[in-house]
Amino acid sequence: MRRRIRRGLRPGLELFEHRELLSAITDVMAGNGLHAGAHGPQAAPALGGASGNGGSNSLSFGASITLGSSTLSQGPVLNPDGSINNMALAPTGTPKPGELRRQQFTARFVGPYSVVPGRTSTQATQTLIQGGGTSKTMLHSDVQIRIVKPLDPSLPFGGAGSIFDRNINTNTVLGFDLSAPQQDVDRGGRPNHFPVVTIDINMSAGTYVESYGQGTIDIHYMPSGRRRAGVLSQGTAIVTVHMQIYAPNASFILRNVGLNP
Repeated sequence: MRRRIRRGLRPGLELFEHRELLSAITDVMAGNGLHAGAHGPQAAPALGGASGNGGSNSLSFGASITLGSSTLSQGPVLNPDGSINNMALAPTGTPKPGELRRQQFTARFVGPYSVVPGRTSTQATQTLIQGGGTSKTMLHSDVQIRIVKPLDPSLPFGGAGSIFDRNINTNTVLGFDLSAPQQDVDRGGRPNHFPVVTIDINMSAGTYVESYGQGTIDIHYMPSGRRRAGVLSQGTAIVTVHMQIYAPNASFILRNVGLNP
């Protein structure tokens, strides 16, 4: 009979990052479906600027349907000029210092990039970026970006991207759209500065449902000596994001989000 070997098996405690507790298990919010009515015909309000937010007795909505004898409306109440008449969704005035600090968003990501041919006959190239990093509102997060260079040099670079919170309990995604003139490139002809970055509510979720924002994105490319077949350039990219974002903060499923200052 073989001799039993005693091993020092002792319970241990392994630390992990802090998480907020859920108030309930909820479905993923379907609020993004309101984008057509909430943000279709009207422009985003300018925080700290003037606004035509005058009162109106006649209720107008971005979209409505009639079912039998009932009219169902989608999106917020609109002013006669098409602006949103709802201070929670479209605030006016000058942000207070604490609110201005809350609106500042910064993020930095590092990961692989590839420059590949375009998808259509009018696209010259696509730049695809994925990366991991951190942001002001997401401790651990990932980014995905697709940038298209048109064949027509008079047209701007166009792009779309998303920043995902790895803590999926938060249901938080920050979707954004990118634009830059084709002159904003590095020595390798890769787009490296986007002066126009806005919120894409089709892709945003969680904290950033029904949000507004503006900012810039800078990309630094470190090309690799090798590349796969069909790839024009590849390597590592560093993505830096600076934005100002206003969000109603009524779609975040972790508890106490509305109580924390």
